[in-house]
Amino acid sequence: MYIDRNGLNPEKIQMTQVNGDNSPGFAPISPDTPSWGPPPGNSDSGDNSPGFAPISPDTPSWGPPPGNPDNGDNSPGFAPISPDTPSWGPPPGSAGGGNNGTVIVIPGQNNCLNCITGPTNQASNVRFLHAAVNQPAVNIRLGNRMVINNMQYGNSTPYYLDNNNQNTLVTVTNAQTGRTLISRYINFSSQNAYTVSIINDGSGISLFTLTDTPCSYRNSGCVRAVNLSPNSGNVDVFLSDYGRIFQSLGQLDVTGYQAIRRGTYWASVSEALPCSNDNSVIMANGYVECNNTRIVIMDSVTLNVMNSVTYTLYIIGLAYQFPALQIIALESDLIY
Repeated sequence: MYIDRNGLNPEKIQMTQVNGDNSPGFAPISPDTPSWGPPPGNSDSGDNSPGFAPISPDTPSWGPPPGNPDNGDNSPGFAPISPDTPSWGPPPGSAGGGNNGTVIVIPGQNNCLNCITGPTNQASNVRFLHAAVNQPAVNIRLGNRMVINNMQYGNSTPYYLDNNNQNTLVTVTNAQTGRTLISRYINFSSQNAYTVSIINDGSGISLFTLTDTPCSYRNSGCVRAVNLSPNSGNVDVFLSDYGRIFQSLGQLDVTGYQAIRRGTYWASVSEALPCSNDNSVIMANGYVECNNTRIVIMDSVTLNVMNSVTYTLYIIGLAYQFPALQIIALESDLIY
């Protein structure tokens, strides 16, 4: 019998019977022995009697579930993967017991999903960013919970709920050796959100915590920037259609929020220009210029701004070295 990817092909089935030949490999057929072969239905003649199931040429013999993201069919059983979806996630279990997964708090909702203790409105929201260049992948514990394993440089986590309502011990360990790199108590106030960045501190690491304030504008988004590069010196930040929005950010400097209209922009970073007048700055493809001084843009990213959403532009990496200076744009709308 031959089977191709479209199913059975009865035309290719051959039967041979030699009268009286009982040689090895041939079994004489008893009158009571049912004949073998395909069911009596014949797809070529249109006979689809019971026992024969013709296979449609559109029926796939293998592959993903019927949902097809290319034609917009996301039927149950198929989950299209966003290019922004990280491949890592919280570890499957931890010493803290159950309730260890990521908790997404829907804006405007006060109900608590997978909280450890207490209601959501008594919890704080904490996420992490690995911004320490030339440092190993890390595991992070939030209190007594392991919230992320093998977190690589340049990655950030979703928000996790913290219900301690007091100082919480954050522990960062080397993901390969298990050695503790830093352990520090941080006061996370209830009903607030925080981003804790792992940053360079000499030959080791330190923790840098920012409060993620909700955007107070209804008809625009809120954008700020922070410089976490250990060697960039002062930098300027630019936004297409706006020009230079932040200037001369030194290491660990954090700007205030600026209202930005809803839309899609290019956010760029360069060394600080030698001019204080933003109106004299010229933005071009690959460089910025003022007072006859031209400076190359070190990185640009697309920033999609929505109304009432907070965005922080994290500048990480090394200027003119590897890993290169880059902008990571993180938003915090899911927690309010």
